[in-house]
Amino acid sequence: MKEGPLQNFSLYRSAVLIMQRDIFVYILSIVTGVIIARILGPEILGSWVLLSIVSAYAEGFGRLKTDIASVYFLGSKKADELEIFFSTTFFAITSGLLITGILLWQIDLLESFLFHNIVGTHTEQLYFVILVIPFEFLLYNYTYFYIALEKVTLYNRIKVIQAVTNFIMICGLLFILNLNLWAIVIAKIVSVLGTLLYCILAFKKKQVRNLISLWNPLLNMEILRYAFNFYIIGVIGNVNRLTVKTISASFFNASNLAFYNQGESSGRFLNVIPNSLATILYPRISGTEDNKQSLEISCQAFRLNLVLMSLFGVMLYIFADPIITMLYGDAFKPTAEVLKLAIPGFVIGSSALTLKSYFEGKGQASIIAKIQMIPVILQIPLAYYLVARFGLYGAAISLSIGTAFYGLVVLLAFMWKYKLSIKTIFPNSSDIFVLLSLLRDFYKK
Repeated sequence: MKEGPLQNFSLYRSAVLIMQRDIFVYILSIVTGVIIARILGPEILGSWVLLSIVSAYAEGFGRLKTDIASVYFLGSKKADELEIFFSTTFFAITSGLLITGILLWQIDLLESFLFHNIVGTHTEQLYFVILVIPFEFLLYNYTYFYIALEKVTLYNRIKVIQAVTNFIMICGLLFILNLNLWAIVIAKIVSVLGTLLYCILAFKKKQVRNLISLWNPLLNMEILRYAFNFYIIGVIGNVNRLTVKTISASFFNASNLAFYNQGESSGRFLNVIPNSLATILYPRISGTEDNKQSLEISCQAFRLNLVLMSLFGVMLYIFADPIITMLYGDAFKPTAEVLKLAIPGFVIGSSALTLKSYFEGKGQASIIAKIQMIPVILQIPLAYYLVARFGLYGAAISLSIGTAFYGLVVLLAFMWKYKLSIKTIFPNSSDIFVLLSLLRDFYKK
């Protein structure tokens, strides 16, 4: 399987644009986290981590993922754009209201479970975190619609607006009004609602006869059927990602939970590389009818990703201690150890994230749903044992092992399914040439 080194240059240029935005947003989130950690301390930061778990589980278990499935339908031109968008919007609103109602109904049970190790009550903050969930689902719906159309500039702008709004609100509410935990909650609400308003205003409407004409029952069923695969993938992914954090919440005090969360978040900085590639790969593969070309794109993207992840992983490991101490202060030194233990897992596991885009873009997302059950099932007892036995560092080791195994399963399934050799996915000189060309192109701009 051979391709010219610059055959997919435009694809990687788009990925670089997304990665630039991701890096900016991530750095801004790091700065925001530093401000919160230094002003509020690990105890309040730990309380926010627990509140954010609610949003994460709501997204993982409550969002139907029809927005992700729509990328495949839009890319492969299976229906009219407005019909697809109307369908996914309906499902986003419906699922958002449903999960919000369930969480509000069980809010006392939810609070007693999450905050049993925390002094004080956070019922009011929890109410508002839950109430914003339907709007978050709608925001996801718009962002996936725009990336499906490969409107990279608009997609980047949406992400930047949300991050900048969140940063400005947190700084203002902390420094001026001294609102503590409320500052983070209010900032989240305003950033979601403000960004959603921008998405709505940016939406270019075509001539619509009436809403009834956009209701396509057959299309709805097709979208739901394919979205079910993404829903299972999302549930499995969230369980894999949140298992360690959830188990840790039952063992750790707020400070240790904050140390773990900051270490994990810092390690996920490496994911800006595969996420940028995967974001643009999915719609591109959906719109490519040539299976051989799609395979070539996916294999080369994996190789480039592996090279970059390895380089940045080594650099982050070397400078982990001074970076964490400089950003968060001496009180957060355990965070650096969590980060260093997690880095190998992120490098190995996240390198395979780009391969998921091939399955998803070719209508084969069910394969991902099936194979990822294995690492998640193994992760739960492993995490419980390591956290109970080794505490904070056991949580970091479990995160690293689980992430690595999660990605390796995808890689092996990809190679087995399409009968690929090790040589096909091992980096070569042409990949280095592409990276240097991208770097030269970046500096020219």
